Amino acid sequence: MDRESGAIFAREDLEEPGRLTRFLSRGLWANALFLGIYFALSIAVRLILPNSLTLDEAEQSLFSQYWLAGYGPQPPFYNWVQNAFVRVMGISLFSLMLPKFLMLFLCYVFFGLAARELDRRPAVVAMAMLSLVTLPQVSYMPQQDLTHTVAVLMATSLFLYGLFRTLRHPDWIGYVILGIAIGIGMISKYNFVLLPAATVVAVFCDREWRGRLFDQRVLLTAVVGLAIILPHALWLVGNIDLATNGTIGKMVEANAPHGAARAARAFSSLVLACIAFGALTVVIFAVAFKKDFRPALRAGDRWTRLLGRMMLVALLGVVCVILVTGTTKITERWLDPYLFALPLYLLLKLERSGVDTGANLGRFVPVFVVIMAVTLVPLAGKTLTSGLTGSYSRINYPFASVAEVLNAEQRPALIVAGGMHLAGNMRLQFPDVPVINSEQPIEGFPPPDAMRAPVLAIWVDGGKTAGTPPIDLSSVNVLGLTPSPPQSLSLPYYYSDGNTKLSLGYLWLR
Repeated sequence: MDRESGAIFAREDLEEPGRLTRFLSRGLWANALFLGIYFALSIAVRLILPNSLTLDEAEQSLFSQYWLAGYGPQPPFYNWVQNAFVRVMGISLFSLMLPKFLMLFLCYVFFGLAARELDRRPAVVAMAMLSLVTLPQVSYMPQQDLTHTVAVLMATSLFLYGLFRTLRHPDWIGYVILGIAIGIGMISKYNFVLLPAATVVAVFCDREWRGRLFDQRVLLTAVVGLAIILPHALWLVGNIDLATNGTIGKMVEANAPHGAARAARAFSSLVLACIAFGALTVVIFAVAFKKDFRPALRAGDRWTRLLGRMMLVALLGVVCVILVTGTTKITERWLDPYLFALPLYLLLKLERSGVDTGANLGRFVPVFVVIMAVTLVPLAGKTLTSGLTGSYSRINYPFASVAEVLNAEQRPALIVAGGMHLAGNMRLQFPDVPVINSEQPIEGFPPPDAMRAPVLAIWVDGGKTAGTPPIDLSSVNVLGLTPSPPQSLSLPYYYSDGNTKLSLGYLWLR
């Protein structure tokens, strides 16, 4: 398509836009309503599936029993929000889903507010908001099994809004927003720390904006951020190994080489992660704008330079982490705070080259809608067709049926489960019963006055119950109970052929 025909296409879109395009072109709140409906549909799709939990969902289910300043390798912000919802609504699949999709919704809204600080045209704001669906880490992955990552996406979006607002017209509100975003981000994912650090460098490079860093109101940012971070920071001082070992372990491959070969593997992993993170966005924009796209990459202004520097400096920070920690494996999820602004960066480049991106909204709406629809399919499709494919997800585990069988024997007063996933699912199936993860018991939980018989001990055993049960029962030794002989329970997965079963071992302590 040449430039003239492309211009005609754009004019036709303006003259005869579809009904949905006309609605979305109204700007921020129209798109917020559209996205709100989409996320409500996302929750509905999850609710029609079995209420067996994924790994992250099970973790939230288990941890919602208690308030702690730190829960392990992940910072606690998402846990705190989840716990608040469970306290108000009770434990259920719906109360486990709602915080995640609410944070995703706010992620898009804050991104729209950030874009509106740079261009108040409603159609451009709509393009910016909806362009986030081209990032798989924002559109696809949260539909599968993410929690803390969703919180950091929301914090990053809020950070960009606070940053743009403060740079355009500095007031105390903008500095407070930055403090809130930094605080939330820091206690959502530890890697968020590189984003504000990179932003300081990027802002300092602009002579006019440099003064914003030395404005007295930046103390508001510091005070608000520290107030949010402080409870977890105090816990972190005494639990640094617990908080970091798991994360570092995931970033170092087994049998990784040493020296230059190790560094080469790490850098290639970083490059591949960058490509995986943003390739779809770049391809969609390149195809849609054709001959206008390449010249746009050379265009820009101080805003594109700001975003470009932020992304570059943050990635250089990742390189430093690689060199210091010996990391060999970088996943695209680790890059979320740093490359999150990529769609906005490309849109600003196109605008500065003379392309009216808002006028092209009608061409993009079908693409956005298709991506949004496609992201709803994999989880439900994999679960419902597992009997045909032979591939079973954790949602296929028959935990509701397990609970029915156990309840028919006796109602437990306390459950000790082997592993996070099993414990979280038992917590959902027995909402009024304290559940202990035998692999990570929490000191002081449950309180002594809540510990009573009968106690159910349960574990995944692969159909083998002979010998000593593979579960640590020391957390209930104080009760002085006598264990029954181990028993085996084997039930078919949901939507299976009936022959593939989940095998559990269990015993009662009375």
